[in-house]
Amino acid sequence: MRKALFYLLSWAFILLGLPLLAAVVILSRFDLAALGTRITDVYLALFARLMLGLTGSTVEVEGLDQIPQGPVLFISNHQGHFDSAVILAHIRKEKAFVASSNASKFPIFRTWFHYAHTIYLDKDNIRQNYKAMQKAEEVLDAGRSVVIYPEGVISAGPQLGPFKKGAFKPALIRGVPIVPLIIDGTWKIMGEHGQTIQPARILARILPPVRTEGLSRREQQALPDQISTSIRTGLEELRLAARL
Repeated sequence: MRKALFYLLSWAFILLGLPLLAAVVILSRFDLAALGTRITDVYLALFARLMLGLTGSTVEVEGLDQIPQGPVLFISNHQGHFDSAVILAHIRKEKAFVASSNASKFPIFRTWFHYAHTIYLDKDNIRQNYKAMQKAEEVLDAGRSVVIYPEGVISAGPQLGPFKKGAFKPALIRGVPIVPLIIDGTWKIMGEHGQTIQPARILARILPPVRTEGLSRREQQALPDQISTSIRTGLEELRLAARL
């Protein structure tokens, strides 16, 4: 019953948003793209809150005060599809996501994603992925933050996979801070096989920003392992605190 209600109300919200999407498209054609982007950000944040609410899940976020002014590169673990909903709903900062090219296939939403400056990766296309990282640099240059999941895939469980070092390059090249982000519990909403919608307790923690300017080559090379370790340690701490 919860699953049916989730999809019914989610699609109702999407369809009711079509006039708003049309307005965003029109604004972009009349040199008012910034306003269209702002409307897109608000709409997606509201949709994310709706989806999380429909699952019956609770979300607890720590460390919002850790996020500095200006563009940053958010580096997050990736347990489930609802990770992005948590980030959209609870981190009020202009941001673009680096996502799988599969996300561009969703009808209607691919248009919203376009105006949210979503950047697509294709694991089988090295050239496209190189261009995607260049696009991420351009987004950072424009003052918008970027969210990357360096595991490259959804773990669909509590485990943390290896980080791809290329995910860190946009921040290193542009000298913007990296903000590590830990999310735990989202995989439980859809289960390991993605066949359900059920409540989950989601815990998120934002770690202190990591400076990237002025790093030596050795420090740059060590950065992915350093951040991976801090996220792994943070996950263990969140789970321990949840059991107390």
